[in-house]
Amino acid sequence: MQITEPFGAIDLVDEEAGPVLRLRGEVDSTVVALWDASEQRHGGAVAVDASAATFLDCRGLRLVVRETEAARRAGRIPELRRPSNSVRRLVDIAGATPLFATVA
Repeated sequence: MQITEPFGAIDLVDEEAGPVLRLRGEVDSTVVALWDASEQRHGGAVAVDASAATFLDCRGLRLVVRETEAARRAGRIPELRRPSNSVRRLVDIAGATPLFATVA
């Protein structure tokens, strides 16, 4: 199932290492609200693919941290894959950089 908004989307895909949260376009509070209302599994992502995300607001970052929390509790450092400069900047400003292994 894919949660879409005219300007952004979030979905969860299974990869060999585990679930990966994929962000596309503008991931803002509206897109996050749609995700939260969905029937997707929540809290189990081992990575976040941000390669197609053009914007991430504070609520989007909170979702990313929340959706990867189980990986951290299990002793893993979730990957933040190919974040755009704007996404990387928000993560840095918010002090969330240590929560992820950033993959360029």
